[in-house]
Amino acid sequence: MQKNIASRSLALTAAAAVSLGTAFFAAPATAVEAPKLTEQTAELAAKQVDEVNAFGFKDGTLHLGVEKDKDLKSDEIKELKKKYGAKKVVVKTGVPELQAHAKNDVVGGAGYLMDTPSTGETGSCSTGFSGWDGDGKPIILTAGHCAEDIDADSGQSLGATKHVDTERPSTSTANGGEGFDRNGIGALGSWGYNKFGSPVQEGETTGNEGDIDFGVIEVDDRYNVKNGVTDWKSADSNDLSASTTPITSVGAHHEGTVEKSGRTTGLTDGKVISAEQAPFEFMNVSGRWVHGFAVESSIDDPFSEPGDSGGAVFQDDKAVGVISGGGESEWEDGTKFQLGWVADLDYSLEESGVDFNLEKEAPEAPAPKAPVVEDQTIEPEGEVKGEAKPGAEVSVSWKPAGESNASGSKSSTASNASVKGSETVKVDDKGSFTLQGPAEPGEYAYSATAAVKGQESKATKFDVTVESPEETPEAPAERGITIDPEQIAASDFVKKDKSVTITTEGFEEGEEVTLEVVGGPKDVEGIELKETANKDGKATFAVYGTSENDPEAYVGKYDLEATGANDSAKEKPLTGSFEVTSDEEGQGGGSAGGGADLPRTGAEMTGLAAGAGLLVIGGAAVVMTMRRAK
Repeated sequence: MQKNIASRSLALTAAAAVSLGTAFFAAPATAVEAPKLTEQTAELAAKQVDEVNAFGFKDGTLHLGVEKDKDLKSDEIKELKKKYGAKKVVVKTGVPELQAHAKNDVVGGAGYLMDTPSTGETGSCSTGFSGWDGDGKPIILTAGHCAEDIDADSGQSLGATKHVDTERPSTSTANGGEGFDRNGIGALGSWGYNKFGSPVQEGETTGNEGDIDFGVIEVDDRYNVKNGVTDWKSADSNDLSASTTPITSVGAHHEGTVEKSGRTTGLTDGKVISAEQAPFEFMNVSGRWVHGFAVESSIDDPFSEPGDSGGAVFQDDKAVGVISGGGESEWEDGTKFQLGWVADLDYSLEESGVDFNLEKEAPEAPAPKAPVVEDQTIEPEGEVKGEAKPGAEVSVSWKPAGESNASGSKSSTASNASVKGSETVKVDDKGSFTLQGPAEPGEYAYSATAAVKGQESKATKFDVTVESPEETPEAPAERGITIDPEQIAASDFVKKDKSVTITTEGFEEGEEVTLEVVGGPKDVEGIELKETANKDGKATFAVYGTSENDPEAYVGKYDLEATGANDSAKEKPLTGSFEVTSDEEGQGGGSAGGGADLPRTGAEMTGLAAGAGLLVIGGAAVVMTMRRAK
C-alpha cells in the first residue's frame, strides 16, 4: 500500500549502496552576508564537494544531499556555508549514491536488446516515447546510459552498445517470463544523441549541459513508430501497440501520481516526492550527475526495477521523463519504500537540443530562454556580463538611455553618437557571456536575445551605467620650510634686494599660511605675516630691515614658525631660524646673502612688521617688531 507522505520529512537509510540514508534535515542557518548565488554558480559549487550525492537550486538557495552526518563537517561544505551564508546552503543527510538499472541485469522497457562490448553478453533496456525528429525521421527516446557499456567499479565507459533486436513481449519479465528472447525482426536502430550525466569527481566544473540521462534511437526502416505507451495487456499477442495510453504532449511533471511502462515491471505507478521533502534537482546515479525528480513506491510493488531503464514515465497523456535509476530507502519512522529517480524529459530535451515531435509534421522548435542580465555599473570600456544557455549566441544592442526611437522627445545622458552599437557573442560552457562596454560615460539602455538553432528568445532589457574615470589626486608635497640665507650681515639685511627669503611648502592651494617670529634678540616683539599658498602649495615671505642708518640694531638670531589655516590640532608648525650678524662678525656688506637672486613672491615686510612698533635710535625712526634698549 502506498504511504501518505504529504506531512512527513523524507528520511533515508545508508544500509545499502542503493538506499537513501537517514533523514532529510535542514542544516542550522545563520545570518551571514554572502555573494549572490545563481543557478550556474550553485551547480558548480555543489559539484566540487565529494560528499554531495544530490543537489538542487530553488529561490536563491542551494540544497545539498549527503549520506552521513559526518559529511556535514567536510571542509568543502563549511567553506560553501561561509562563502554564501548558512541560510543559502542547506544540507540534508541520508542521501547516498543511487545505482542505474543495469542493461545486463534483465533491463529494458518495451524491450530492445544490445550487445555489450566488454563482455559480449546481451543486455536490454526499455523504450520511452516514440515520435519524429525535426526532419520527420522516426526516433525513440530512452535513457542515455543504455548507450554505454559502463564499468561498475570505476564508472568509466567501456564503449558503445550495439542494437541487435527487440525483445519478445510475451516472454518479457513484465509478462511473467524470463526475458531476453529475440523477436527475430532485427536491430531496432542505431544510437543518435546520447548523454549519461557528468562524472561525480573532485573539482568537477562542467556546466549543466550533459547532466542528463537521455538517449535517442534512430529507428531502422523495418520498424514503424506509433504514438502511445503500452499497458502490457496485449503482451501475449506480442503486439504491445494493441493496448496503449496515448501521449499528446511533453512537459514538466507535477506532484501526485505518476505512471511508468517498462519491460521488467510493466505498467506501474508511484507518487512524486515533493520538493519540500526532497529539494534536489541532481542525483548521483552510478557515479554520474543526473537531473530529474524522485518517485516513491512500495517495496512489494516497486515503481521500477533493474531492467526498466529508459522506460516511459508519464502523467495522464503527458510525457514527463524516462527511468534513470533507483534503490531501497526508508522514511524517518523506519518505513521502507522504493525510491525511483526519473530523468525529466522537458529538461533533457532543452539541454540536448534534440527536436522531438509526437506528430510527423514537426512544429517549430521552442524558443530558448531569455538571457539573464542585471543592471550594472562599469568603468569606460569595462565588461558587460550576463548568463544564457551554454553554446547559445547572444545578440546585444545598446543606445543612450532616454533616447527616443520616434521623432525624439527624450534626450540622452551620453550624447556622443558613437555610443550606439550592437554585438553578437558566444555563451561559454559555464553559461556566461561578456562584451566590452562603451567608452563614453553615461547611462545606456541594453537589449539582449539568445539564439539556439535559429530560434530566438524574448529580449532581456537592462541598464548599464558607465562611470567617469576618477582622477587620482597627486599626493601633496611634504611639508617643509626653506630659509635663504640662514646668516646675513647687518649691512646687507637693511637692503631690500638682499632680504631673507622664507619659503614654505606642503599646504593646500588657496590655504592661508601664517609666518610668525616667535623668538629673537632681547625685547623682540612677536610679529605675523600672512600669505596664500599657490597651486603648488607654496607660500613665500621676504624679510629685511629698513634702517640703513643703524643696521646693527637688527643683530641677533630670529626663530620662525609657519602654520596653515587648515592645520589639525595635531599638526606641528614648521620651524626655522636665521641670524643677522654685525659686520665685524660677518663678511661685510653685500657678501652674506646673495638675496638679490631669490624670488620675491609672497608677502614682503617693510621692516620686520609694518606698524608693529617704533623705536628711535640715533634720531631715526625704525619700523620693526623689537624694542632694543639704548
